[in-house]
Amino acid sequence: MNKNLTVRFVPAALTLSALTVGVASAQQSAQRQMTPEMQARLKAMQPVTDLAQTVRLLPDLEKNKATALSRAQATQLLPILTTLQKAAAVQPNDAKKYLTQIEDKILTAKQLTALDALFLKAEKEREAQRAQRQNAQGQGGGNRPAGQGAGRPDQNGQGGQPGQVNPFKQDRLADGLKAYVALLKKK
Repeated sequence: MNKNLTVRFVPAALTLSALTVGVASAQQSAQRQMTPEMQARLKAMQPVTDLAQTVRLLPDLEKNKATALSRAQATQLLPILTTLQKAAAVQPNDAKKYLTQIEDKILTAKQLTALDALFLKAEKEREAQRAQRQNAQGQGGGNRPAGQGAGRPDQNGQGGQPGQVNPFKQDRLADGLKAYVALLKKK
């Protein structure tokens, strides 16, 4: 009789466990899905994000003599970088304009190829970090209360609306840009 009870309850317990895990997973997925408004905002901010990533990786070109900027290139790039440092906010259209100037008029084909390789390397590193975080969360690493960590809070109290953010005045990007401008001025 004890075996019959076990035979009946084990499949029921496994089914219940699977349903519980499935519901928890679905809830977690639902919390991470972006609303159409968030998607539109992200798309509108993409030029600013692309420019920020390019500017963040430019100093890495200096690590190799073959891809380091020349004095003439530094002279062309400095006004753009100092404008970005001083701007209260970076408009998406301005970001497109600056990015086009950097890629089409300042950098050489060799430098652009090196920059593309740096982009790919950075993306692989981000994917690895994302996988690590997901793995840690899957092992009980943490369910955050709703609203915490959903997006990166802006240090300057600015929202993520297009034209209200200057990523070049925040955190490591600001520090890296300041150091890079100082390096270019010495050329």
